[in-house]
Amino acid sequence: MPFFPPHGRFALTPAVSLSLVFALSACGGGEDSAEASAPSEGAAEETTAAEGTPPEELSQEELTGLLVEAPVPASRPQVDESALPAEPDASASVSERAAWSLLTEVSRKASHVDPGAAAACPEMTEPVEPGHNCTLTYGGLDMQFPVLGAEGGGAFRFDYPELPTVREVVEDTIRFDHGVEAVYCDMDDVVAVEPGAERAPYLCYARDGGVAGSDSPEDAVSPYEVYVLIGGTLATYRYLSEG
Repeated sequence: MPFFPPHGRFALTPAVSLSLVFALSACGGGEDSAEASAPSEGAAEETTAAEGTPPEELSQEELTGLLVEAPVPASRPQVDESALPAEPDASASVSERAAWSLLTEVSRKASHVDPGAAAACPEMTEPVEPGHNCTLTYGGLDMQFPVLGAEGGGAFRFDYPELPTVREVVEDTIRFDHGVEAVYCDMDDVVAVEPGAERAPYLCYARDGGVAGSDSPEDAVSPYEVYVLIGGTLATYRYLSEG
């Protein structure tokens, strides 16, 4: 039985494009206006070179244009418990209670409530035995979570082969962990990552002044890597390439 939280559906916006758009405009009219509004040959070449370029290949100036300014939060991101759906009462079916438990636990691990998320579990009987898979739609992603069983008090246990990570949560985690304000993560709004595996399949960038003691300018932008630990906790580090 599917479990939908009592919220309206909310479509998460797509990730910010990596393309940099250069626009030239001019005031006035006539021939001078037309000439002023036409991009120079150099500017056109710069636009073409930047479009579709991976962030790791962009210049410091181009990376700066991607950064999003926000205050350093007072704590690491945490889920807003008041935004979670109300727990079904004891008279609800086992599948409905399991679906609520899955939706709630994944939202807590992601440190974010997606108002459009929904969970569904197959018909089950108590005592709950392994062998069932529940489906969770979160941030537009469909994920499967095997049911491991149920404990006393109605708590359900699941295996979490993947967990969603939310871009705004990752960016605020980097802000808090490293005391930086300008951050950008090269990822979709929501990405499914295997917890405990190697670093997440994206890099983030922050204006942090570069490595301490180096001759980097104060506004230097550095890359950061992210790991999703068992349980969903994020670990963020300045990225040091093998080269």
